[in-house]
Amino acid sequence: MRIRLLGVVALLAVTAVQAPRLLAQNPRPVSIEAGDWPLHNLDARNSRFSPLAQVTAANAGKLTVKWQLDLPKSVSVGTATPIVVGGIMYFNSGPDLYAVDGATGKVLWNTKAGQEFPGGGRGPAYGDGLVYATGRSLIAAFDAENGRPILSFGTNGLLNPAKAALEFKDPGKHAPDMNPETLGYFMASSPTYANGTIYVGLASSEGMVAGGLVAAIDGTTGKVKWVFRTVPQGPGDDGWELIKDTWSGPLRQGGGVWSVPAVDPALGMVYVNVGNPTTNYDGSQRKGSNLFTNSIVALDMHTGKLKWFFQTIHHDIWDWDLVSGPTLFDATVNGKTVKVVASPPKTCYVFALNRETGKPIHPVVEMAVPTKSDVPGEEVYPTQPIPFNARHVAQSAFCATFPPGIEDPKLLPLARPIFTPPSVKEPILVSPGATGGPNRGAGSFSPRTGFLYVTGKNDAMLLQSKSVTEPIKPGLGSPGHYQSFTEWKMGMVKATQSIAAYDPNTGDLAWVASVPGTTSGGNIVTGGDLVFEAVDKVFYALDARTGKRLAEVPMKISAFSSPLAFMAGGKQFVAIASGSSVVAVGLP
Repeated sequence: MRIRLLGVVALLAVTAVQAPRLLAQNPRPVSIEAGDWPLHNLDARNSRFSPLAQVTAANAGKLTVKWQLDLPKSVSVGTATPIVVGGIMYFNSGPDLYAVDGATGKVLWNTKAGQEFPGGGRGPAYGDGLVYATGRSLIAAFDAENGRPILSFGTNGLLNPAKAALEFKDPGKHAPDMNPETLGYFMASSPTYANGTIYVGLASSEGMVAGGLVAAIDGTTGKVKWVFRTVPQGPGDDGWELIKDTWSGPLRQGGGVWSVPAVDPALGMVYVNVGNPTTNYDGSQRKGSNLFTNSIVALDMHTGKLKWFFQTIHHDIWDWDLVSGPTLFDATVNGKTVKVVASPPKTCYVFALNRETGKPIHPVVEMAVPTKSDVPGEEVYPTQPIPFNARHVAQSAFCATFPPGIEDPKLLPLARPIFTPPSVKEPILVSPGATGGPNRGAGSFSPRTGFLYVTGKNDAMLLQSKSVTEPIKPGLGSPGHYQSFTEWKMGMVKATQSIAAYDPNTGDLAWVASVPGTTSGGNIVTGGDLVFEAVDKVFYALDARTGKRLAEVPMKISAFSSPLAFMAGGKQFVAIASGSSVVAVGLP
């Protein structure tokens, strides 16, 4: 099958760049092999582990840029992660789907969806012969073999998942020409694919959405199977009895899903990370813990019914939403094999839970935190959950939780410990920043080392009141007012990037490494026992067992997305996409 696929695509490259529409009337699935990267996070477990082992600690120092594809400046892949199936790399910019020879970077063909749609997606997904290209609002289905749009998917080959989910969840409530983005909903991450179903999370929290959405969609037709609202709004929403008393007032807003769901078909469960509540820095109108925000939530993959939840931050007033992970893996804990789901919130701790039950695999202790606030009406939650290790010692944070590297001496007195509430009377400097700590780039898990690899920014933010009250934006929520803060970190700290290995057996960090610069992207780990992450203009390779920096490959582009590893032409590559370029790194 692989030889046939490469042969057909090579023929298309000779004939034209624009993909023909006459071949393969019915998509033919291509078997996924070890050297492929078919989903944003490689697989439905979000493992980001490639078994490829041509590149090792012994030869990593020889890595160089093997090819760079520069597209027209009008074409942007943004911060997407391409996918690779059968040695062919796929990525999209808006409605344009590109197929590229993974060994050379040569464009084999590109084709358009049935109509224009904006870019901004985090990359496509592959499933059973189809490539699902994504933008902020739309998913388009293409035949992976030749780029032919699949017009039977959605409406003429296009699906607006937020619109479809809202119509499924609230039939008859929305106008036919409704634009979900005016309500705050869009796709902030790629979907994942398992057993013929697309699973997609819908953001955003800052759009004042009445709960984020998780949707299961038929991969062939685009028909919605079920929808879960992450912040239930009434008795008709699953989980309402659990959350109704954890919010004060009539508004329950936020809880967008910013990261790719993870799926365990054997357990029949799908796992999502739910983001922060809004308004971001003032919780006076939402007293309580604000479930299910900042929570790992497990759902029945067939029905969307709630199985369990675990909240990692109560009553978030720092915009420290849970946007990295979830990652599924099996680990040895106290001599027994445990099915684990793990996620690191922006507080730079790793929460590792039994994914069957939602119970922590090591103790999580509710610790007292600062509660003094001068924000009118604010009631700061008195405790926050802190993971402990197997020895019942508090877990070490893997990135800065106190402002690091302060360069301006005037700012030093403003530095505050983690979980210090924002103030309306004076600016405070807290760490991590709202875009710091672990961000939208996922970590990875190696079954060879048994470590989960996590990454986060060592940065800070200055919170200072901008205005005492500010109206909520029309169309994005009910009328009201909220405390508004600006965040500013330029020139305050010398930010760096942490990469760390978490050992689920002990609950400790095995090692922590730091590299210059920052990224919101994630990492990958390979069978060669290497961890790869691209930060700014450098592709780093680290020893997966020790964290030792083994290679620094300079690039001409600044990368802020997550890498991938793949096999093409018999050789292993690691690659990164950013802006209008894709860079592939390999051995001579």
